[in-house]
Amino acid sequence: MSKDQDNTVNRRRLLRRAGTVAAGLAGTSVVGAAAALPAEAAPGDPVLQGSDNNAVNATTLRSSSNTATLRLANGKVITEPNGRVLTAPTLRLTPNGEGLSSSAEVGSIGLDTAGNIWAATGRYEEYGKVDRVHTSTNSNRIVPVIPQRVLDTRTAQGRVNIYEPDNPDAPVNLDSAGRLLGGHTIEINLARYVYISEATFGTVTAVGSLAAGFLQIFPGGLPRPTTFATLNFETGRTMSNGFMSGVNWSTDRISVYAQRTTHVVIDVVAFVIGFGQVYPQILLPNDDWLPLKPDRAAVARQRRPSWEQGN
Repeated sequence: MSKDQDNTVNRRRLLRRAGTVAAGLAGTSVVGAAAALPAEAAPGDPVLQGSDNNAVNATTLRSSSNTATLRLANGKVITEPNGRVLTAPTLRLTPNGEGLSSSAEVGSIGLDTAGNIWAATGRYEEYGKVDRVHTSTNSNRIVPVIPQRVLDTRTAQGRVNIYEPDNPDAPVNLDSAGRLLGGHTIEINLARYVYISEATFGTVTAVGSLAAGFLQIFPGGLPRPTTFATLNFETGRTMSNGFMSGVNWSTDRISVYAQRTTHVVIDVVAFVIGFGQVYPQILLPNDDWLPLKPDRAAVARQRRPSWEQGN
């Protein structure tokens, strides 16, 4: 027997003693540096590392340890051009179908061809309960921020986020005092605060209105809906209202329409984010806020809810 053959046999013996690993994980394939034909393995045969193993039967791993039964690790890291250091993949689920079968065993997971992860989470009588796992791609979250004044038509600085590419020096939608003209719409660019936002929460205020009317806030660049009002205001009075509005995620802009000429002030307190992100410097908590960047998990372990603390 040659030295190479001896090394191969020894490796297979080690794998057999350690147990058959990973071949039965749903949708998982182990890919080597060189292409190889699938290895047909009978029950009990070892896994061939660096090969595409075709496991006819499911593989089960059992242990009675306090630690994980299966550990996968990939020590390679990848540094992106922007300096972010990312890990290389440790496990891959192969996309297949449009979802996970309701007959899947509880605890099963799968990945559909649209990239959604599914999990079998329980059963009710003869019906299986299958749920889509929420990720930043298919679900949203509300992200509170340090309140940001994104619009104040009373000052030049407060108007910097108004998007008027055709007339940046002489906006046609404002009067000489900076008020939003009645019957006009302006777009507010939120790109300095958020990237790919779905919606925003905030307050809108009408100041120094020349006549009674209403304001509308809606996603930037879209046709104005005609059957709602974000704020109804009266002549000369300062009036405010809370709002939630969708954001045009492709431009990160919202639109503001005034039925009558008025100054407009908008303060944003949160964004709805899915795939996108919020500018880190306006997140809560920030370095200028106390406590300084707490480990929320550590704090939670040291405290209990008030209703569990007794008298």
